Amino acid sequence: MASEPIQILLVGSSAADARRVAQMLRTGATKFRLRRAQKLRQAKRHLRDGSPDVAILDLSLPEAEKLETLAEALRTAPSVPLVALSVAADDSLAAQALQLGAQDFLVKSELNGGQLARSLCYAIARQQAQSSFRSLSLMDELTALHNRRGFISSAEQRLKLTWRQGVRSTLVFIDVDNLKYINDNFGHREGDYALQQIAGLLRECFRESDLIGRLGGDEFCVLLSDTAEASDSQVRKRLFELIDKNNVRSRRCYALSVSLGIVEVGGPYELERQIGRADALMYEHKRAKQVSVQRLTQFRELV
Repeated sequence: MASEPIQILLVGSSAADARRVAQMLRTGATKFRLRRAQKLRQAKRHLRDGSPDVAILDLSLPEAEKLETLAEALRTAPSVPLVALSVAADDSLAAQALQLGAQDFLVKSELNGGQLARSLCYAIARQQAQSSFRSLSLMDELTALHNRRGFISSAEQRLKLTWRQGVRSTLVFIDVDNLKYINDNFGHREGDYALQQIAGLLRECFRESDLIGRLGGDEFCVLLSDTAEASDSQVRKRLFELIDKNNVRSRRCYALSVSLGIVEVGGPYELERQIGRADALMYEHKRAKQVSVQRLTQFRELV
């Protein structure tokens, strides 16, 4: 049975360059299928639907836009390997492109069919190997979310992009209430199950483009991608409603509950400090809930 052709998305090239690339890809034994997107906006739609196996981004752009366009493409579909294509050899641009996450940097005047085919196949293989490695070292085994290292690394990369655009992001620090009580009374296996339930509710509450991580123990963190829909009250309302619905449907002998701290964060260099600030705000929320419960208990005793 013949193998399926490798799906390539070519972004930003002229019609003449696209014809040249297509002609090069016909010369080898590997089968390729080329799709062209003239603008980044059009390319982002194709990248999001997951159809390309690899993307080629033509950097024939004004100097200020080259890396911004590359970074935006990588942020849109981080799982799609990307090869940068440049008009001229530029070691500085090549180094920056590779540092941002491009799998290769090719120069049009030096390009031939064999080199292009190898670059695309190797880019796919490297991306798969890197994804496998990251999944082992940056993921939390219990919840399948980012672990602390994975969350911090991914959040810093995203904040570098939003900081260049002058955009501040929203950070949510989440602590599971009464996990010690669950562990002590129902066993650590049930405590692990509670953490998995919370992880699932966080996935349901937030978008696929939001970064969600388990920092350790009963602590989670979320970096929101869309601050327009990320006010403090909106985040709390959405998450608390999901947890309440889950508690109503569940047959557990305990109710899930979380405390939140929500802050704005600018560039990557303030991430750790803002996580600490959000942590402090979370404890204020937790203490306020405990005081409310104590007052309610005292009131009931008086009645």
